[in-house]
Amino acid sequence: MAALGVARLPVDLQLPGGLATWAGRMTGLLAEVLVLGMVLLAARIPWLEKGVGQDRLLRWHRRLAPTALVALVAHPLLLALGYGRGLGGWWPALLSLGSTTLDAVAGTALFLVAALTSVRFVRRRLPYEGWHLLHLMTYAAVLLAFAHQLSAGSTVLQGALVRGWWTAQLVLVLTAATVFRAGLPVLRSARHGLRVTGVRRESRDVVTVTVAGRDLGRLTARGGQFLVWRFVDTRHWWRAHPFSLSAAPTGKQLRLTAREIGDGTRALARLRPGTRVLVEGPYGVLTAAARTRDRVLLIGAGLGIAPIRALLEDLPPYVDAVVVNRASTPVDAVHQGELNALADSRPATTVHLVTGSRSAADDPAGPLGAWQLRALVPDLATRDVYLCGPPGLTAQLLSTLRQLGVPAGQIHAESFSL
Repeated sequence: MAALGVARLPVDLQLPGGLATWAGRMTGLLAEVLVLGMVLLAARIPWLEKGVGQDRLLRWHRRLAPTALVALVAHPLLLALGYGRGLGGWWPALLSLGSTTLDAVAGTALFLVAALTSVRFVRRRLPYEGWHLLHLMTYAAVLLAFAHQLSAGSTVLQGALVRGWWTAQLVLVLTAATVFRAGLPVLRSARHGLRVTGVRRESRDVVTVTVAGRDLGRLTARGGQFLVWRFVDTRHWWRAHPFSLSAAPTGKQLRLTAREIGDGTRALARLRPGTRVLVEGPYGVLTAAARTRDRVLLIGAGLGIAPIRALLEDLPPYVDAVVVNRASTPVDAVHQGELNALADSRPATTVHLVTGSRSAADDPAGPLGAWQLRALVPDLATRDVYLCGPPGLTAQLLSTLRQLGVPAGQIHAESFSL
């Protein structure tokens, strides 16, 4: 893209409003590159996800979004400013651009809807299914924007080589998204024949679902990972949710535990045995493979204890493990009984239940503050630390761990949105 910009600059500067026109064309190309980068980061490419972790990839995805949006909006505004010299002003030029490039207008509108619904304040007020469906419209927006560039952008994308290279970017990115987000999950689910075998209520708002299938060892799931689950019946087939494994997977069975916070998760309690299941994944790097030493601290906050419990089960029995289950009250402490039972069968494992208000998370003397962590685990800095919980609490605990001298290479963390 930089080469295209350098080559085009001398030509555009010879025109009235040439600098604005050049900047408008370059922001259009930049917007397309950034959006393709965002799609690629969210394409769930297995080797990329295993090397970096989906949690980090999605953070990068979100960080690219503001710049992509600015470039997208600046593109027509700058072009109108440049073309306005010959069309009677900026506003008539903008109207003319809009009326002659309806594909670009439609694509921009879809991008803006996706951006608006991704703002945290708005997203929290949307059901996950609705937000997910709106977000998927960005694929249509990418195709519309690309069609616009190949037609209206022929002035910049000149020559078979340049147009072929630009087309190849789109084809490769959308192929990756299609294969890894749709094709591979369907094939895997068909191969393993997953079906619901049991539903158990853990508390007033927490449900555990057990799923069985064949040859699940080939799924290569590990304790600490999560999958995107779709339960195929008349009420649930269109809903897909990311849930962590709450027990170490076996060759025949998977288990998830979820909190009922919306229509989709509340429907889990009504699942019937025999319901077909489609899965996408597994994802996540919060596994025993990340361990660098034989002494670990496992911290699970809220439903973050589910992958921690599965991870504990997956660790070799000789590993010295301290497990901390962080909950608001003892009643809210999910899987505490299972953690205690696992500790009884693992001589080198200790389990602590820590309760208290989440508002005290940044208090050094509060629940899981610096003072309590140091008291519970005096050799904290010599251990690998695994951490999973809500974003705000996870960020605060990461800060506390760094204050207590835990090296960054020994911290393995993932967060989830409630």
